[in-house]
Amino acid sequence: MKNFKYIQFIFLLILSNSVYSNQESIVFHGAYTFETFEGQRACAVYVSIFNNTNKDFLIESISTKVASKAEIHEIKTENEIIKMKKKENFLIKSKQQVFFQPGGTHLMLMGLKKKLDDGSSFEVDFSLNDGSKKKVPVMVLNEKLKENFIE
Repeated sequence: MKNFKYIQFIFLLILSNSVYSNQESIVFHGAYTFETFEGQRACAVYVSIFNNTNKDFLIESISTKVASKAEIHEIKTENEIIKMKKKENFLIKSKQQVFFQPGGTHLMLMGLKKKLDDGSSFEVDFSLNDGSKKKVPVMVLNEKLKENFIE
């Protein structure tokens, strides 16, 4: 747990410079996933989103070259059962900060086309309702780091 708080502090420190330099835009930052094994068909991706504008945005679609399908999923508990549900047209309100993180809202990549190796990276493309597209780099982390993020 101490490692996670330390990593979180460093992340926020680095993040503060890039977020404040993009005062009038929507910023996708710090995207990561964990390495996969050969034959793994799906993985989760986590990212922070900062809407520094005075308008709301909808994420209308997501795509990547490393998977045949990409969706936003929310985790909900219903009748003491944890369920993952696809979220359509994800809203990011004006001046809102959204954190996709383990145990909560995340991107789900399905139909992985290759093994994701520690230290590699790939891009995820977000299409927004204003017609813009954001290419977001995703860093692949060592699977052993997962224990610092998930309790």
